[in-house]
Amino acid sequence: MRRLLPSDLYTNCEGFCVFRRLMRRICEPFGSLLVAVMWMVWSLLAQAIVLGAFLVFLLVAVFGWHIPDASLIEVVALQSDLDRSFLLLGVTSLGVLFVIVPSVRWWFGPKVREILGTQLPRREHVIFALATVVPIAVLSNCLHEFVLKQWMTWTNLHGGTVAFSSVAELHRRCQGVPFPILVGAMALGPAIAEELVFRGVIGKRLTSTFGIYPGILLTSILFAVAHVSPAHAAGTLPIGILLHWLYLKTGSIWTPILVHFCNNLLAISMVRFHLSEAIHISPHAVVALGCYLLVILALIHYGNIANTRHPVRVSVPLGASN
Repeated sequence: MRRLLPSDLYTNCEGFCVFRRLMRRICEPFGSLLVAVMWMVWSLLAQAIVLGAFLVFLLVAVFGWHIPDASLIEVVALQSDLDRSFLLLGVTSLGVLFVIVPSVRWWFGPKVREILGTQLPRREHVIFALATVVPIAVLSNCLHEFVLKQWMTWTNLHGGTVAFSSVAELHRRCQGVPFPILVGAMALGPAIAEELVFRGVIGKRLTSTFGIYPGILLTSILFAVAHVSPAHAAGTLPIGILLHWLYLKTGSIWTPILVHFCNNLLAISMVRFHLSEAIHISPHAVVALGCYLLVILALIHYGNIANTRHPVRVSVPLGASN
C-alpha cells in the first residue's frame, strides 16, 4: 500500500475546492432567486402585519380588553364602512416603513449606507431623473389600460368576474381625505419602502448574481408581481425597469425614491382632482412622449452625468448582517 504523500493531500484539497466553487456557482443563482422571492413575500407580509396590529389597536380602543362576539365586530365594521375607508389603506401604506426600514438595516448591517448609496444625488441627476416622470407615467398608464381591457375580455369569455379598477377604487377611497395625508400615505410611504426592498435589497442581489440587465429584468418582474393585479403589474413593469436603471446610473437610492414618489404623486393628484377623466392623450402624443423619454435616457447614458461609482460593485452579504 502506497504511503500518503503531502502532495496527495494538496491535490485532494485542491479538487475539493474546485468542486466547492463549482457547486457554489451552480447553487448561487437559485439562492439569490430564493432570497429575492423571500424579500418580496416579506414586503407583502409586512403590510399584513401592520394591518393586523392596527386592527387589534382599533378593537382595544373600541371594546377595551374584553373580547366581543364576532357578530358584534362585524356589525361595527359594517356600520363604520371600515373595509371601504381610506384609513386601513393609508395606515398600512405608511406604517409598513416601521417594518421595512429596520429589516433592511438588519440585513445589510453597519455598512447599510455604503451598500445602498444614501449620498444625495447630484443636481443633474435630479433634473434628468425628474424629466422621466411624465413620459413613463403616460406609457405605463397606456399599457395598464390595454392589459385591463384584455383581462376584462378574457374574464368575460371564461365566465369569471372582473375585479374593480384600482383607479376607481382609489378614487372612491380618497373622497374627503386631505391631500397632504394622501401624499404622505400613498406617495411617500410606498416609494421609500418599495425602493428599499426592490432596488436596494432584491435588485442589488440579483444584479450581482445574474448581471446588470438580467438582474434589472428579474427585479422588475418581482416588483410587478408584488402589485398582484395583472393590469397593475403590467403598468408597473416599465416603471420598475426605469427606476432600477436610474439607480445604477446615479448610484444613489434617493434617485429612484424621488422618481417613484413623483410618479405616485402624479397618480394621486390625477385621481384626487378628477383629472384622469378629463385628460385624453392621443396616440401621436404617446409616440412623442416615448421618443422624448428615449432622448432623456440617451443623454443620461451617453452624456457626462452618469455616476462613476457603480452601486452594483459593492459587495452584498449573503445572509443577515455581520
